[in-house]
Amino acid sequence: MFDHNDSASNAASSHRRRRLLSYTFLSEVLVDFLLAIVSSLFIVFAVLAYMRPKLGLSSPEHDPLLTVAKYIPSIFPILFTAIVARFLKAVATIKLEHGASIISIEYLLSSRTVFSAVVTPFTLKTINILTPTLILLWALSPLGGQAGLRVISIGSSSTTRPQNLFYLAFASEFPIRDYSDSESAGSLALVNALFNGAIVSWAKTRYLPQDQFGNIRIPIYERLPSSLNNESDWRQIKDVSEVEWTSLTGLPIRDLPMTGVSDFTINTGYMFTKCNVSGQEWPSPLTRQNLSQYEGWSGANYAITPGSLNQTLPISFTFRSLDVDHFYKNDLSDNKTLTIASCDVNMRYVEVRFSCDGTACQPLAIRPSKSPASHDVVGPSINSQNATLNTPISGLAQNRTMRNVIPIKFFAEFSNASNPTLACDPIKCPPSGIEVYLNNSINPLSQYDTSKLWRNGNDLISLRFTQLINTYWTNTIAPFAIAGDFRLARDRDSQRRNYNTDNVIESRLTISKRILVCNYGWFAILLVCSVVLFLASLTTSVLSAYRYGPDVLDRFSSLLRDSEYAGIPHESSIEDAVDQAIRLRNVKVRMGDVKPESEVGYAAIGRCDGDNAPQRLKSDKLYA
Repeated sequence: MFDHNDSASNAASSHRRRRLLSYTFLSEVLVDFLLAIVSSLFIVFAVLAYMRPKLGLSSPEHDPLLTVAKYIPSIFPILFTAIVARFLKAVATIKLEHGASIISIEYLLSSRTVFSAVVTPFTLKTINILTPTLILLWALSPLGGQAGLRVISIGSSSTTRPQNLFYLAFASEFPIRDYSDSESAGSLALVNALFNGAIVSWAKTRYLPQDQFGNIRIPIYERLPSSLNNESDWRQIKDVSEVEWTSLTGLPIRDLPMTGVSDFTINTGYMFTKCNVSGQEWPSPLTRQNLSQYEGWSGANYAITPGSLNQTLPISFTFRSLDVDHFYKNDLSDNKTLTIASCDVNMRYVEVRFSCDGTACQPLAIRPSKSPASHDVVGPSINSQNATLNTPISGLAQNRTMRNVIPIKFFAEFSNASNPTLACDPIKCPPSGIEVYLNNSINPLSQYDTSKLWRNGNDLISLRFTQLINTYWTNTIAPFAIAGDFRLARDRDSQRRNYNTDNVIESRLTISKRILVCNYGWFAILLVCSVVLFLASLTTSVLSAYRYGPDVLDRFSSLLRDSEYAGIPHESSIEDAVDQAIRLRNVKVRMGDVKPESEVGYAAIGRCDGDNAPQRLKSDKLYA
């Protein structure tokens, strides 16, 4: 007996096999498979973004993950739309086969973009469980794109360790030079070259916290604004361009790392001058030679005379400068052509906080030293920050047998360092480097004539002498170290240490390096979005494989199925809309009036050829 059930089952199985082997199904499976592979790459990217920073790469700026991350915000939403739209259609098709409300199927098909997922509840006048689900699903699209961009970035990693540094002792031993010795003469020539080079250097470089050789400059404590906190004697340095420096030449520092941030405090000192400046009349330039009566006469238009050495008084000197060009310029407005500056030289001990990024340093704060160095001096040891009388010029930290000689030697070399007498006639000399700096520290090279220096006043002359004396002293005690050859000196007398000579300061060195950083929050978002995308693509493939009915949703050709007006030849009731469209590719159809003879027409889709072709719709006719 013929079994109709077996026949129907065999027919359904045969059709299923044919459908699974059809071009339409295979192409859809291939597309879903490729989308699944591409979506899985986002999971791989997320895992790499999580693992990559732990590798400690040396050049993170060129890591390919950063390049890929730039394109994810563009690629992810496009791929997300393609996969989720196909997924929602597959779900709607399965629901249609199993039986579902029209509104639920329409809701799924109408929510296949971010915008439509928000608008559909209003257009269909329906809010149900699908509303928040679909909105949440589509919210993953922009979140995934942004997560891909932000999951990995360039950051910094810092490690801190101690670092030993050495810096020049300001109160180092003054070298007593034998001018007949070629080595001493060469050393003095270098000192004078450094000194004059500092005077005529570009004005902007003199406002920087480091000199042209990278040596660190010390601020003048007295010329910084006081702290707002009365209990603190630290004075903060906020703008280095407004700082007055103790010297045009900085203190050399040794073993400063080329990379990393070094923070340290140095305990040092500087000399500062207090000058009383006045102007006096001078009878004639022809009697200029009368300056020769003063000790320390340069042979030019000025003389620097050191005062007597008295351990109970600060070292002093008297500076005299003659404005000889007054007589040649016929300037009769003021006959006070002789400047006399009587100056005392005192000592200031300070602690200075520095921060250096590599070898670029700047001071952060300064205060009077809480524990100034105790030197080998004549009289009581220095143990108080108020001990300002003893300076290196007056014998501080110097060889006992040479202390009376040092002031004379120092001021003589200081005076001759920029002496113009070798290049001028005996009657009229141009100003020396010391004089032009005292008159115009901004642009000394612009001055060719002598001037009335007393007009600059006590404060300005005191400041500029402070800078000049400290500059020459630093250049004198360590000319090679200033120029970059800073070698640690060994004390001749092992029982005595010069101030901070060979003294080690421990800095805090922070080394920062650029690394790849994974943002774990964005990593979690990217991973969730990528997994959802991957599962959606796989689910679409599975649902398509288990679909028995034809693919009729979202296809125009499915509107012609079983239409009595279309006149479309029947192939199979389970023919996919895509196959139907391919089969009928050359058939022309029209949405028109299929009852043109009736008073009330009827709009439907029909074939354009044949006797019953629909006519064009008219605006003046009623339609049922």
